[in-house]
Amino acid sequence: MFVRAGEASQQTPGDLYRRRSAVASAPWLANGVIYQLSVRAFGGTFDGVRERLGYLQELGISVIWIMPVQPIGVAARIGEKGDPYAVRDFMAIDPELGTADQLRALVADIHARGMRIMLDWTLNRASCDNVLTVSHPAWFARDAGGAIYYAVPDRACFAGFDFSNRHSRAWLLKAMQDWVTGFDLDGMRFDDADITPLDFLDEIRAALVAVRPDIGLISQSTDELHHLDACDLTYDGGARETMLRIAAGEATANALRWQWEESTYTFPRGALRMRWLEEKEQGRAFRYFGPALHLAAAAVVLTLDGVPHLMMGQEFNEPRWQDWRSLFDDFRLDWDSFDQSTFKHYQALIKLRRAHAALRQGAVHFVRSGVPQLLVYWRSNADARLLVAVNLADTACALPAAFEAQQMLYAHGVRGQTLAPFGCAIAKA
Repeated sequence: MFVRAGEASQQTPGDLYRRRSAVASAPWLANGVIYQLSVRAFGGTFDGVRERLGYLQELGISVIWIMPVQPIGVAARIGEKGDPYAVRDFMAIDPELGTADQLRALVADIHARGMRIMLDWTLNRASCDNVLTVSHPAWFARDAGGAIYYAVPDRACFAGFDFSNRHSRAWLLKAMQDWVTGFDLDGMRFDDADITPLDFLDEIRAALVAVRPDIGLISQSTDELHHLDACDLTYDGGARETMLRIAAGEATANALRWQWEESTYTFPRGALRMRWLEEKEQGRAFRYFGPALHLAAAAVVLTLDGVPHLMMGQEFNEPRWQDWRSLFDDFRLDWDSFDQSTFKHYQALIKLRRAHAALRQGAVHFVRSGVPQLLVYWRSNADARLLVAVNLADTACALPAAFEAQQMLYAHGVRGQTLAPFGCAIAKA
């Protein structure tokens, strides 16, 4: 990755931004809102997820990302169910989740509702008892003693692929193609893409575009180079920590502008960033921020550029989820602990994002509010200008005077010209 020295901006972009454009992404992904779920945790089975598709439609989700659905390794398993990213057979389906036909029915229903589906793919490794470790042991990395291993600490249940072996690469490319064509998938998300050879990621895109021209690919990395010829999205969770620092008075709202400029102008032009408050390796946003600041942070993520990502249950403050290790046992979302006001907030913001292209693809222009913890920015395209104000403080402040001349589209915690603690306002010029 390129070194970030805190100097990149629209006026002084980085070398990569000046020289290169990102891979062109399909509109369904560029304009989407992604919802990550575990089949077992969210609905129990493929049919159980189908029963909840109406809920995801009501929320406004357009892209569903499902975690691995293959059988889980047994050797060195942690917990009752084991790590779902320890795949025992890449070409099989975990029978506890359902059958191949039931998965196809789920995909067909998702498409019939106008949504898309992406499959999580464990790219660098398999379970240590994966069928390929027996049929093709030469495809795996070896430690100094000659034993198959995965070069990441405390991961005894995994076997790492040796990507210098062209045969293993070819097999994996064909396997991914077969999943995309066999189940009519719209895209894939690559786990631990940051430790995958870039040339292999480039090969993967070429292979998948050959069978699905509008494929969407997510890289679990923050690597700028993944945008050149490989993936559509890389992770950007930087705003999460920055907003907490602003709320604590350790930084001003200008810190988020700096973070956004660094994550924009050091990447190829047009690079799509996946913006999140939660992902599988993090705990709940309402615990990290506190319930009130969580709502303000959600307003930022859903009104900035890039592609927003929600973790299953984030939208209703589901309390049981801790991180990906929750999935090692028979974890299910606690649907009885449903915070309706949080759900309605997410629903309204997603609806607003879908209704206004300026919130999806428009330019971002930050405004100095004069209040240390008040974040203000414009989103604009050729057709519209929208003004966003988010109070990241636990004290009220005056709503910027510019809102008096705007058409209010959404307000949370606005009383007259006062923005309540952790309130937000979105208006159209």
